[in-house]
Amino acid sequence: MDGLVLAGKGFDKLFLRRLPVPRPSRNQFLARVDAVFACTSDGKLIESGSGHPLLAGWDTERWPVVIGHEGCITAVEVGDGLKGRIEPGQAFALQPAINAGPINNLEHYPDAGSVRKTAVGYSLGGLFAEYVLILEEVIETDSLIPYDSAKVPYFAAAFSEPLSCVFSSQNQVPHIYKDGPAAPRRARLGLKEGGVTLVLGAGTMGILHADLAMSHRPRAIIISEPMEERRAQARGIIAAKAEAKGIELVLTTPDALPEVIARVTGGRGVDDCISALGIARIQEESLKWLGPGGISVFFGGAKAGESLITVDTRRVHYDSVSMVGSSGGDPSDVRAVMGLLESGEISPEPYVRRIGGLDAALGLVKAVRGQEFFGKGLIYPHVRRPLHAVDGWSAAAEAEFLEKNLP
Repeated sequence: MDGLVLAGKGFDKLFLRRLPVPRPSRNQFLARVDAVFACTSDGKLIESGSGHPLLAGWDTERWPVVIGHEGCITAVEVGDGLKGRIEPGQAFALQPAINAGPINNLEHYPDAGSVRKTAVGYSLGGLFAEYVLILEEVIETDSLIPYDSAKVPYFAAAFSEPLSCVFSSQNQVPHIYKDGPAAPRRARLGLKEGGVTLVLGAGTMGILHADLAMSHRPRAIIISEPMEERRAQARGIIAAKAEAKGIELVLTTPDALPEVIARVTGGRGVDDCISALGIARIQEESLKWLGPGGISVFFGGAKAGESLITVDTRRVHYDSVSMVGSSGGDPSDVRAVMGLLESGEISPEPYVRRIGGLDAALGLVKAVRGQEFFGKGLIYPHVRRPLHAVDGWSAAAEAEFLEKNLP
């Protein structure tokens, strides 16, 4: 089989290689990789090599790893110990971030006993390959989410991973509600219902944040983005949905943002502000847009050494503003978003903008790291075809593509 392998540190150590098809032991299974998206996190891994936190010192030069973590799989060969639990032909989305230490390859870690988190596409087998060995670490943490591949196309199942990261961040926001001055306080997780949500940045994940925010039923969503092209992308993807739900959608520039917030909120400030990019300056600035009880969501991680911000503690004290953050989701988030995808509440179609076979994976990962295009890039590992642009994707388009290109 072929796989995209990181054998060191840096893009010059990333290769498409011929690899042996792994064989499962008693409590493992071999899976076919059906589809996999590239992610900016892939680039961070490549540039960090063994220094990446999720590798925990694993020497990628000595023990190369297959990368890729946003995908879906189908069981092919199941170990005897899993019979009755997993069947050949069963399709799964997966949560790649495993909140558990390693079980396999302990000798590859400098201090395996101290490792508390592993991940598919890092020290566990990655998805930019034709097949992947699904290990005990994944199976025993309920990180496999079954789905009906006859109802959900591969690209939608693969999309559950990036969507779950957005879902997780929005559902870790604790708002306090009161029905009246004398009523008791009650807490509810999620963006403020009937409130105003501000999204800073209209890249792919920023627009996806605004898209998913509608499920919390705010009365208005403001998106601040300096680039007209990105604002146009946002308008094209979510404006009709916002109108249908009766949500005011305002697209603006950073220069005009203070005036827009004052108008939309009546001078009060927003209830939720999502920083959809990992820049400390923007995260710090986000706090000033909050109204009383407002919460700032730090979605992107700032670079090490560039992550400190200044907080006005008087606003925390007098206005009860706060901030939260999250990094990725967990299996419950993937299960939840699979429901949103199946119901049509979230449509992944407009976010897919590049398609290719496994031979295009290296170029795609580089393009994503260089922010060369809007949207998500998708690889079908059993296809060999150059990367090409698409204006959205669909179940019908996927079926036609695979019919024409699968060997």
